[in-house]
Amino acid sequence: MTKKLNILMIADIFFPDVRGGSGRVVFEVSRGLAKKGHNLTVLTRRKDKNLLPDEEMHGFKVYRYNIGSTHPAGFLFSSLKNTYKLVKSLSKDIRFDCLILNQPLSALGALMVRKFKHIPKIYFFHSSWPEEYHTKKQRNDIGLVLRRWIEKKVLSKSQMVIPASKYSKDKIKRLYPKLSLNIKIIPNGVDVEKFKPTNNKTIIKGELDIALDKKVLFTVRNLTPRMGLESLIEAMVKVKEDHKDILLIIGGIGRLKQQLETLTASLGLEDSVIFTGNIEESDLPLYYRAADFFILPTKTLEGFGLVTLEALACGIPVLGTPVGATVEILKQLDERLLFKGTDAGSMAKLISEYLGKPKNQINELKQRCRQFAVDNYSWEKLTSSLEKVLTDVLS
Repeated sequence: MTKKLNILMIADIFFPDVRGGSGRVVFEVSRGLAKKGHNLTVLTRRKDKNLLPDEEMHGFKVYRYNIGSTHPAGFLFSSLKNTYKLVKSLSKDIRFDCLILNQPLSALGALMVRKFKHIPKIYFFHSSWPEEYHTKKQRNDIGLVLRRWIEKKVLSKSQMVIPASKYSKDKIKRLYPKLSLNIKIIPNGVDVEKFKPTNNKTIIKGELDIALDKKVLFTVRNLTPRMGLESLIEAMVKVKEDHKDILLIIGGIGRLKQQLETLTASLGLEDSVIFTGNIEESDLPLYYRAADFFILPTKTLEGFGLVTLEALACGIPVLGTPVGATVEILKQLDERLLFKGTDAGSMAKLISEYLGKPKNQINELKQRCRQFAVDNYSWEKLTSSLEKVLTDVLS
């Protein structure tokens, strides 16, 4: 694409304001398009009052709108109203060629601006908003109905919908079978220079205060029910019977923290399972490199999993549950890396099996993991694929 575009990127979640996979994708795509010469404007929530209402970064401009978060209704209303007001204000000074939408709520606020009625819209489908709500609340209520309506409305107004996996594409078709949508799968990427192997685990383990004589399993997740961390901790009882020198490191924060720590203590695993809490972005590659295996124990709704790519890029084999896009990624590499199920028994069996493999086999697997990530996933590939979509949509 030779024409340089004025692009408005709208997202509820934006890295580094908020840690999370979708926010990271928004950031990397914005940075990539700006590097290619496009004029990028990002509009996102002002989640923290310490964040600037607007700033320049990495060649693009970020504008943040305020939200009211004291009550769910106030949160929804203020998000819509303030997105609408800020987008309308920006559109007075900038003639946008297209909108790239990332979550339904802020997207709907932008769609309310009459000037944008005929501007092409591309929607990144990171996950299903109503499905995540239902998984969390476990009930059908007005909140679920409203989220379904909003998501359906935004999808129907988009000229192109971009999921990161076949799993997500199939989900869109299952949830909204009556919508006639243009859907193109574009996988997410990974920074293979930031996430790369180390030649000396000993130094890194020392920096992180990890015992040198331990085999390390690592996972980093939001501490929520769908992540399957309870089953992983339960699996450690059997793993520890077979491998005394094992240590599971769980990174992340969330509402299950106390419950998971209580479970760990009740199983007598205090010396074998440690919780790091939030891991700083600068330290994350170190934890991958210190690990022998990365474990992805997700129970449901794994739309892609950037952590999978990050671990593989560091040359760390990933053992994952057969859920969502994890199947698509690991089957390309080696389907034997997939657990048979999401239960503790399935996890314990495969983890113990890999811990017992000869060192030369594991070293060969680590090399394949790294090369697989380098060959197949990059933010540059994602951005270039998106440029082609822009060409098609705008032609």
